[in-house]
Amino acid sequence: MPFQSQSKNSDGLQSWQRRKEVLLAIRRRTQALRSVRVLCQVTRPDTQRCTTSSALDTHTTFPYVCLTGLFCYHLGGAVLTKAFAGVIFAGGMLGFSLSRLSDLDFDHHFKDGFALVPGYWYYFHDGHYRVGMIMHLATVLPAGILVVLQFTPVIRKKFITFHRINGYTVLLLLLISNGAACVVLPHKQGGGARTATQTAEAFLVIITTLGMAMAWWNIRRKQIDQHRAWMLRTMFYLGTIITSRVINFISAPIISRIDNYYGVWSCDELDFLYKNLGMPFPEAEYPQCLLPDGTLDSGFRVAVKAAQLLTKPEQFGSSHIQPFGANVSLE
Repeated sequence: MPFQSQSKNSDGLQSWQRRKEVLLAIRRRTQALRSVRVLCQVTRPDTQRCTTSSALDTHTTFPYVCLTGLFCYHLGGAVLTKAFAGVIFAGGMLGFSLSRLSDLDFDHHFKDGFALVPGYWYYFHDGHYRVGMIMHLATVLPAGILVVLQFTPVIRKKFITFHRINGYTVLLLLLISNGAACVVLPHKQGGGARTATQTAEAFLVIITTLGMAMAWWNIRRKQIDQHRAWMLRTMFYLGTIITSRVINFISAPIISRIDNYYGVWSCDELDFLYKNLGMPFPEAEYPQCLLPDGTLDSGFRVAVKAAQLLTKPEQFGSSHIQPFGANVSLE
């Protein structure tokens, strides 16, 4: 009798385990079917086959369809999306930072290269504006390179100590860069009134500083997801300088063709620009700059037309200066 009772209990336990396995199989099959239907609705929203399950309920095709659908859904929705975003945004930040490292040759490449449109060098050739711009370039460019390593999954997961040290290094460099940017804000984009540009750039300094502070605070509280989210926001804010340049290259020819935009330059800026290029001062274009005795009225200001004419460098510089504030605000 004890043996028969034990046998019955064993049979009941096995029966209950089989029922549990069947229920789990049904649940997994239902979840897989829902995932396949979601994939079908996303990829083929115009078809009616997404609502019918007869083709998916056959025992021969269902497992393969489920596996294929789940693989494509998770691979396409997560891996490929992250890889694409990483290549586009992190690659853009890395490529831009590497391409601008030559600007650290301040008195040659930064002065003579395309880093400076006509009108820049008047303010940055000496004084505290020069120091501020050098500090800004020397900190923000290395930070733009190092920050890409922060979002590399292999480094973030396997080299945690390096991730922490590199993160604090990036934060320090960006804070110094923001401070140096505040020094050059009044004349960062050459001549003319820059209230709109200063407002947009000052707001950019504020939100990036707050973003870094929030990222630091969250990682101190072990809130990793929030820390990562704030760092991503901050890096996207900093990336506006890249997209604003692209938009500026597009908008400069547009306002030149409109032929009705002007900037305000001082006569001393114009004289410095033409002397730096080894060209005579355009007295016919700006007679207001000359006093009755023929000397230059350096404090007088004139309107400079925004036009992409290489023979008139001040107009070429004005065509890039005028839309810059709107482009930064748009970003």
